[in-house]
Amino acid sequence: MPTTYFDQFFAMDPANPPPAGTLLTVENYNLVDQNDDGEIEAPGGDTVNGQDVTSSWPGDTVVINVPGTGPVTYTGITFYLADGTRVFTPTDGKVLEEGTLVSTTFVNTQGPLNVPGQLGPPCFTPGTMIETPDGPRAVEDLKPGDLVNTMDNGPQPLLWVGRTTVAATGDTAPIRFEAGVLELDRETLVSPQHRMLIADWRAPYLFGHTEVLIAAHSLVNGDTVTRVEGGEIDYIHLLFGQHEIVTANGAKSESYYPGHAVSQSERETQAEILALFPELTSRELHAQKTVRPVVRPRDGRLIAI
Repeated sequence: MPTTYFDQFFAMDPANPPPAGTLLTVENYNLVDQNDDGEIEAPGGDTVNGQDVTSSWPGDTVVINVPGTGPVTYTGITFYLADGTRVFTPTDGKVLEEGTLVSTTFVNTQGPLNVPGQLGPPCFTPGTMIETPDGPRAVEDLKPGDLVNTMDNGPQPLLWVGRTTVAATGDTAPIRFEAGVLELDRETLVSPQHRMLIADWRAPYLFGHTEVLIAAHSLVNGDTVTRVEGGEIDYIHLLFGQHEIVTANGAKSESYYPGHAVSQSERETQAEILALFPELTSRELHAQKTVRPVVRPRDGRLIAI
């Protein structure tokens, strides 16, 4: 079954770039993995922005002069598409920013894009109880500066709390876990990209790690884990000084991770964080590492819960 992802792009070809000084703006396109093998490549019917991929070139680089930051180097992959369009997306974990072109390099060997997961915000929903030193507290009641219990670093202060309302349809519809799944003490709704900590005995054999993070949408089984559509849903982000594992309704899952934020709404979220905390640079925010290995969606489905 095809899987759709979303990513950030510059509409340009590093092998045939526009003149230095050209303004490059960020575009958001979908990518469809037609055979769901975890790779976007040609041939095979994989698409970017609705166009078949005819070739792909991993390892290209683009250097952009970002206002207020200076030169930023992005390493990524360039897709050649059936309609003649050529687009570049980073694979180094950075978020593209608008700026003027400085220089590029390009490779001569083709290869696929290994998709780690649809890039979107990990969020809780109102009513979720978060473990704190003072006992469980509703996520919607938490404020910056409040202490939250973390798995690795004990009580940690919240740096920022954000809230987003979206239509509960398609890729933004919440995932519902029944009570008892993953030690949850009540029914729980999270965003599709919210990653749950899995410490299943099969994890070392399947993924080479005793603990991994798997996106909620990969755990849907049509029974105890389902997608719920209809109306609107509020998603709440909890940001710490680093990526953390927290306990929510009795189960362990991740805090907000800004390193993969690529959609327009997520860039607006990052802009809000940087405005509130000017001591953080955009580069530092994007350089965060995940607290546990992240399993790509296709492989995550191997864990039946």
